[in-house]
Amino acid sequence: MVYVGKLLLNDLKNIVRDRFLLYAAVALPLGVVILCRLILPWLSENMFPLEPFYPILFMLFVILVPLIFGFITAFLIMDERDENLLTVLRVMPISRSAYLIYRMFFMIVLSFLYVLFFPALTGLIDIGIVEYVPIAVLLALFTPIMALIVNIFANNKVQAFAIFKLLGGVFFLPLFSFYVAGNLKYVFGVIPNFWTFMALDTVLTTGSNDYVYIGIGVIIHLGFIAVLFYLFNKKY
Repeated sequence: MVYVGKLLLNDLKNIVRDRFLLYAAVALPLGVVILCRLILPWLSENMFPLEPFYPILFMLFVILVPLIFGFITAFLIMDERDENLLTVLRVMPISRSAYLIYRMFFMIVLSFLYVLFFPALTGLIDIGIVEYVPIAVLLALFTPIMALIVNIFANNKVQAFAIFKLLGGVFFLPLFSFYVAGNLKYVFGVIPNFWTFMALDTVLTTGSNDYVYIGIGVIIHLGFIAVLFYLFNKKY
């Protein structure tokens, strides 16, 4: 617990010290909230009625939260990787696996808290907290997937930025499933957040959860995390 506390304190210091990470953690989510709460309603009233698209817009913006925190996590790990911390962990009381679990858990919790309050902050959708919690969990589980993919395939921060942009495009693709007729939409099912979007759409449409979507989403997210965790440990 002492080492976990030190890691937590070190993470907070790194985020505060690095203006870019601080901007990503605070300014970007705040900017999205301002956009949703002030700018979109103004556009809807004065230029084009956007209310019918609010659920899709909410999905578009809420997925940014785990993407942002996954990005922050990836860069924290990359900095420590460049400082050979992952090698040092081999001879420290805290194992590398425990370090990674801590790192993932810490950012999952932060992502979950942001996501949990996102409907109230943005005002784009009206959803019950009980129905929304499982969806918030799925969204939060997306955070380590992003972080691990970046660290597995990127050897430096320039490559990390490129991979992040590419992944951002890939993870927005499930939004197009709402414009695909019939079961053909399930071709997007290989992308983890597809199941999150389906579960959220069901709640907004029917007022209740579809636990098939949620269950499949949990299995796919945990499966991705397990495979990526293995690949990360194998690489480093």
